Amino acid sequence: MSDIAARMNDAMQRHRAGDVDGAVGIYRELVELEPENGDLWHLLGVAVHQKGNAGLAAELIETAISLNAEAPDYYANLAMVRRAMDDDDAAETALRRAIDIDPGHARSHSNLAGVLRSRGDFSGALAAAETAVALNADDAEAHNNLGNALKDGGRTMDAVASYRRAIAINPDFTLAHWNLSLALASLGELQDAFNEMAWRWQWSGFPAPLRDFTAPAWRGEPIEGATILIHAEQGLGDAIHFVRYAALVRERGARVIIEAPPGLVPLIEAAGLADQVIAAGDALPKFNVHAPFLDLPRIFATSLETIPDQTPYLAVDETLGAEWRQKLAALDGLKIGLNWLGNPASPVERFRGLPLDGLGPLAAIPGVSWVSLQKGPGGDAMPRPAEFDVLETGEGPLQDTAALIDALDLVITSDTAVAHLAGALGKPTWLLLHQAPDWRWMTERPDSPWYPSLKLYRQEAPGDWTPVIAAAANDLAALARP
Repeated sequence: MSDIAARMNDAMQRHRAGDVDGAVGIYRELVELEPENGDLWHLLGVAVHQKGNAGLAAELIETAISLNAEAPDYYANLAMVRRAMDDDDAAETALRRAIDIDPGHARSHSNLAGVLRSRGDFSGALAAAETAVALNADDAEAHNNLGNALKDGGRTMDAVASYRRAIAINPDFTLAHWNLSLALASLGELQDAFNEMAWRWQWSGFPAPLRDFTAPAWRGEPIEGATILIHAEQGLGDAIHFVRYAALVRERGARVIIEAPPGLVPLIEAAGLADQVIAAGDALPKFNVHAPFLDLPRIFATSLETIPDQTPYLAVDETLGAEWRQKLAALDGLKIGLNWLGNPASPVERFRGLPLDGLGPLAAIPGVSWVSLQKGPGGDAMPRPAEFDVLETGEGPLQDTAALIDALDLVITSDTAVAHLAGALGKPTWLLLHQAPDWRWMTERPDSPWYPSLKLYRQEAPGDWTPVIAAAANDLAALARP
């Protein structure tokens, strides 16, 4: 073996062992010695990407491609880097080139499924994922991607089977466990779902950090007389959804402290859900045990039959509520709150946000006064539904929005925190859902076991809002009829 070959072997061994810095150092030395070696540039690019420099990684792998344009692995890894740079166009181009070179390149078919899914091409994603599994039935990631494509297409039971196959191949595949939990929850198999959700802390992609407390995590043991901290771990919608469990914890005889997003604190305090409420980021008092919100359904062995569905479980300030009722008193007819868009930065918002040019059938209903519930990033700068005469309500705090919702007759919304807030207040709410909604809205059913005041309107085909809005408009016309 030549000295260069030995050094390259050493670098690759370091790379596989996790010594990325050491590997990068050797790869850099070797490309100086063999600048025409595409494999070296490619490996250097992969390692640099692992160190977090996607831009440089792309340049290095593209150098490799310039030296050898017929290596499918180069294009597959370039696609990975481009996805990290939020450039799905370039990622798709690279993957299709890898497949052109080698139609049996299973990894590229599998990754193409992920790219097409993020672009909303659900049928294309399914075809790519099925091809990947056919080419390599022992690839856990391919089965996971197939599960995602099946779930997006409404085949949730088939998706469960794919996720289970992925886990059978790789029992420690944390993302597959998480995806399985969401699919099971969508089917109403809640106990199994929440058991699988416990894997979230082992998944590096989970958006919430695991809190490092001195006090132990509560597992459901007796806690009478103890002080427990229950704390939010994800977004506002999740916090609103799961804070209801505080009432069950108090029934165990514990003193309950809730840590919640700041805007939610006044609503929890007004409802008397806890002995003490702390805004996230503030100093915490002493406590004996703790539990993240999402652990509580598992601890209480929640099933469809035992969901704590009593509403309202949040409360508004009486003074604020009176102020909004007075402000709305001058409006004619039904007073309906409208929310059409969530956080525009969310990767799923383009699927779940309501089409501004398709809301005309709602706007045409007589006997309705519309009130904007649009909040959050962008606020008043967001695109507006031009056909509506919508009363603007500004960017007030969450408790102000809650008081406004409480003063309305009805809320019509896309899948945002507004739906959770209205549901937690027990307000009649019509939720317009895209074809593959969040797990808590389940599949097919027109109601929510979590929020009894919600009525669900579902897409039947991806991106087709017309029947959804038509159904809501028909019901609204009947409701508004004198």
